[in-house]
Amino acid sequence: MWYYCRNSSWPKDVAPALGSGRIALAKSRDAIHWQPFDGPLTGGAIMEADPDPGAFDHTHVGSGNVSFHRGEWLLWYFGGDSTIPRELAGHATPPNYHFRGYRCRPGVARSADGIHWTRVKGEATGGALLDIDDHIYGSFPFGLHDGRRFLLYYTLLSARLLYWETHIAESTDLVHWRRLGPMQWDTEPAAWESSGSITRQIIRNPDPSGPIWLMTYTAADGRFPHVPRSIGAAVSDDALLWRRLYDQPILQPGPLDSWDGAGTAYPHIVKVDTRLHLYYYGFRHSASPYEPARGIGLAISEDGDLRRFRKVSI
Repeated sequence: MWYYCRNSSWPKDVAPALGSGRIALAKSRDAIHWQPFDGPLTGGAIMEADPDPGAFDHTHVGSGNVSFHRGEWLLWYFGGDSTIPRELAGHATPPNYHFRGYRCRPGVARSADGIHWTRVKGEATGGALLDIDDHIYGSFPFGLHDGRRFLLYYTLLSARLLYWETHIAESTDLVHWRRLGPMQWDTEPAAWESSGSITRQIIRNPDPSGPIWLMTYTAADGRFPHVPRSIGAAVSDDALLWRRLYDQPILQPGPLDSWDGAGTAYPHIVKVDTRLHLYYYGFRHSASPYEPARGIGLAISEDGDLRRFRKVSI
């Protein structure tokens, strides 16, 4: 498992809401109990910020997903520079984004062993794959190869309207990218995704009778303060136009005082024998009487039904 994190000594003025810093690795024999891997970089990380002050990822990095293509691992990640986005294209950004590191862009790195990584220098600012124009950030990338090209999904956050929009780009060589625009849906958003979708995982559909691709995604519900997150599911035949599978999320936040009471996000499904393991990022609600918390959770569907995930306590 590749994941991003920061320790308690991380500077408080670096994109505090993201939780990104370095990228680490953990290993498991049963896909439930995990042990951190001691990587070659600071604190045991396997990837950290670029020391070049001009790099797009000079301040922090966070993982998107890791894929395997033609004998090598590809780490799709995002990184932030040292600028503070107070105003973009004449529009003031919300004060909670007035921190260095929020100007994030997507990148990719390659590896023969999944531990030692070499960045692929893109054509955009600071070696990023894509520029983000007047958006606060372009983060949380997910990359895949559909059999003829690479597709990159990434999240743009507008300074004018706090709406998280997934965009898509394509490439045949990882360096030159062509934007395809926003990801398309066949219906209007549901109420629980009224502020857009933030992160996603796309895999070959384990249901052979359904469309080719299955996507689980983080939906932002703009009807409530602090915009709670839940996880939805959708399918597609071309990975461009998507159809929501269910009227309700497949995984929702826990009770208000639970560690994931404000959101379940960043889904990643893995098939383990006949079960489906859904790993997710959770965080505590600000109204909880307990200390703030965030971490990686697990929900299991014993029969593979996406509507029957049960959260696991370890």
